[in-house]
Amino acid sequence: MSPRVRLGLYLVVGACLILAMRQATSGSRAGAIVHDGGATYRLDRASADLAGVKILDDVTRAATFSFASGATPGQQQVFLAAIAIARPEARRLIDDVDGLVTVGFGVPDVAGAIGLTSFDGKAYRVTVDLAGVSRRHGARGVDAVILHEMGHVIDRALVPDELIGALDAQIPSGMRCVPGQPMGSCATVQERFADTFAKWAMDDLGVNGTVGYRILPPVPIAKWGQPLAHLGA
Repeated sequence: MSPRVRLGLYLVVGACLILAMRQATSGSRAGAIVHDGGATYRLDRASADLAGVKILDDVTRAATFSFASGATPGQQQVFLAAIAIARPEARRLIDDVDGLVTVGFGVPDVAGAIGLTSFDGKAYRVTVDLAGVSRRHGARGVDAVILHEMGHVIDRALVPDELIGALDAQIPSGMRCVPGQPMGSCATVQERFADTFAKWAMDDLGVNGTVGYRILPPVPIAKWGQPLAHLGA
C-alpha cells in the first residue's frame, strides 16, 4: 500500500531514525507474510470469523506489559508513565494489546535506531533507547518514541488495511524525500501511521518536531483519530 502524497512543507529541528516492523520479523504490510487483512486480531467474534483470524480474547486483553530481563524499576516507571499520558481513546487500544508486548531497554540492533518494534507472529518486542532519547530529545521525546512504538503494535495487531488506507489518505506528506533517508515523503505507511498515532495519543501536533519522520499532522488531529477511538470502544 503506497502513501497518498500531498504537497506540504513541515519544518522540523532535526529528526531521528525509528526503524520498526522489519519485514524479516514483522509480517508487515509491505511484505505480506500473513493474510489477515492487515491485522492479526479482531476485537469481536463476528469480525474475527469474517477475516478468518483470532479474536483478541478477554484473558489477553486483561494482561499487561512484560519487561525483559535487566529492565530496572526506574526504566519501567518511565515507560509506564509515557503510556499513562495517552488520551483515553488511545489508552484503550494500548490496554487491549499490552499483554502481547515485551519491553526492553537499550540501543536497538539496527544502526541509527532509537526505538524498534518486532513481531514474530504471536507477540511483540519493543526496544527503546531511553538514555539516548532522553539525552537528545528530553522527556517529551521519550513519550513520543514510546507511543510511536505502541502505534506500530496497534497497527499490526488491530488495524485492518482498509482503515489504515483511510487514515493514511488524511496524513499530508512531510519534508521532501532525501535519498537514503526513509523520512518525509519517503516514509512508509507504517511510520506515517505510528508518527501520527503518537501525535494523536499525546494530543500534541508538534511532538515529533525533533523526533520522528518529518510527517505533517492531519488537522484536527482528534478527528483523524475518531475511527481508532471507535475501534477501541
